Amino acid sequence: MTDDPVLVGGALARKRDDFIRRLVSTTEAEIAALEHGETLGGLLDAGITENVVTFLHVLTHGLDPATVDAPASALSYARRLAQRDVSLSALLRAYRIGQGQGLDLVTTEAFALHLPDPATTVVRLVTLVNTFMDRVCDQVGRAYEEERERWLSSRGALRQYWVGQVLDNPAVDARQAERALDHRLTGHHLAVEVWLDPRDRPTDPAIVFDRVVPLLHTELEARGAALVVPVDEAGIRVWLPVRPGATTDPHRVSAALADAGLPARVALGPVREGLDGFRRTARSAARTKALAIEASPAAPRAVAFTDVAPVALLVDDARELADFVSDALGDLALDDPRHAMLRETLRVFLAANRSYAATAERLTVHRNTVHYRIQKAVEALGTSLDDNPFRLGFALDICHWYGRRVLRRAA
Repeated sequence: MTDDPVLVGGALARKRDDFIRRLVSTTEAEIAALEHGETLGGLLDAGITENVVTFLHVLTHGLDPATVDAPASALSYARRLAQRDVSLSALLRAYRIGQGQGLDLVTTEAFALHLPDPATTVVRLVTLVNTFMDRVCDQVGRAYEEERERWLSSRGALRQYWVGQVLDNPAVDARQAERALDHRLTGHHLAVEVWLDPRDRPTDPAIVFDRVVPLLHTELEARGAALVVPVDEAGIRVWLPVRPGATTDPHRVSAALADAGLPARVALGPVREGLDGFRRTARSAARTKALAIEASPAAPRAVAFTDVAPVALLVDDARELADFVSDALGDLALDDPRHAMLRETLRVFLAANRSYAATAERLTVHRNTVHYRIQKAVEALGTSLDDNPFRLGFALDICHWYGRRVLRRAA
């Protein structure tokens, strides 16, 4: 009985090549994600062959499978898949297919040999197969993860370098940058800043960003793969190739983020064309992000540059903005709850084309309340709403985004 697995191993050695061919064929048919091109296909064949040969060596020599190392070709195949963005789950599924077919083969052969105690032999063979597969899968999985981390780190650094060149170097070789980034610099671009609020930052930001990017791709109707570059551990910058004239609807993006339960904030740049457009949309998205951070927590989940451009363009001049607000709003620029309510009512009223009914609906108050607040706001202004309405609306927008930084202290 002691030598029964050895006998099974010897019998299986004569069927080895046929088993390998069938296993390779099944794996290729069942798991399309493994990309069976010439190079990777050769590595797959080599990995399966060496794993089968190694296991037969364990059987025929009575070795402990827990002490056997995964074949070099299997580790190389795992590392190559990590570089190709093929998921580890696809690779491990291939091993489970091999494990299942291997169990079928050894148990069939054990009964075919008419051994004295085939049931006990089968139990021992199942243990040997499972121990061997656990050992190999553990080593292959670690090789994949280590290579994946190294590859992403080096690729991320390379992307950051070339994005920096494109944004800051006027003499950059655009074609070389396109090859390095695997991203076209022609066409129309939409830059998006994505970041996590410190108050609700998740334990693993990478998981959030991995989900946000395809969501943006769908909601903004991108026409090709996104270029994603990490900014820091709590933020990424994304460029999406879009059609000319594509709309950037922040309300749609906000709703999608909320529905998906993603604790991310988004600043959308405008759609711009070509290499210069790649730079300009990125600058606009960065300004919009800075404005949204200044306004937090009042800022919505997603903000578009096109909606806040006048204020975003002045995001670095808070002191000058405070002077402008004071001159434009008079006593309406006082920092207290009453004047804050009047300012917001007037801002919504002007945005609603001075419709009392629309303002009441948006603020969920009675129409008479809107009349009263507008009257008091005009008294605080000390001037007519028709006296430079653009300056008035602009000042109210600044207050909405900057809050107390541009207001006067109440006496």
